[in-house]
Amino acid sequence: MDLYATKGAANARLTPLVDRLAAAGVTPDQVTLAALPVAILGGACLIASSTAPILLLVVPLLVVLRLVLNLIDGNLARRTGRIHARGELYNELGDRLADIALLAPAALLPGAWPEVVLLGVLGAVLASYVGVAARAAGGDRIYRGILSKPGRMALLVICSIWAFVAGPPDNMAWAAFGPLLLLGTTLTLVERISIAVRRLE
Repeated sequence: MDLYATKGAANARLTPLVDRLAAAGVTPDQVTLAALPVAILGGACLIASSTAPILLLVVPLLVVLRLVLNLIDGNLARRTGRIHARGELYNELGDRLADIALLAPAALLPGAWPEVVLLGVLGAVLASYVGVAARAAGGDRIYRGILSKPGRMALLVICSIWAFVAGPPDNMAWAAFGPLLLLGTTLTLVERISIAVRRLE
């Protein structure tokens, strides 16, 4: 499963919005940086869902908004010609911080295995690092993997909805989240290392 395969179709649907943002003078960096507070709010909703379960339904909306913003910033940069090295730094650093802000709070939820969740988050960061390092070493940026960014966000959405539907007494969603995250990010890390080694020979 590689949800990045759907990126082209999603970009096409966002073209009218990107055109309007460009006309309004919105910069790609502004869009990039906007994704971080969205992710922080999503993480806060996860933590607060222990006492207000309805917030679990807000999490998927914020996850989708975060992913849409991630698509828009690159499109907007190409549309306006504002492609620069600092923007790439903002994008990569913002993505890593947003991942941590959205995923790590699950370690605090009832039924979760905190150590496993945090190891899964570490796996996500390392997999992203390998993807970026491959390009720094002279290859292409590697996005592939069963739990690339869209996959991680899909897992979070599924578990949030599962936890809401099951109700507070059932903690299976968050008990499953950590092992699934760790397994997926570990497989993604191994796959990206393998791809990078082959491409950089």
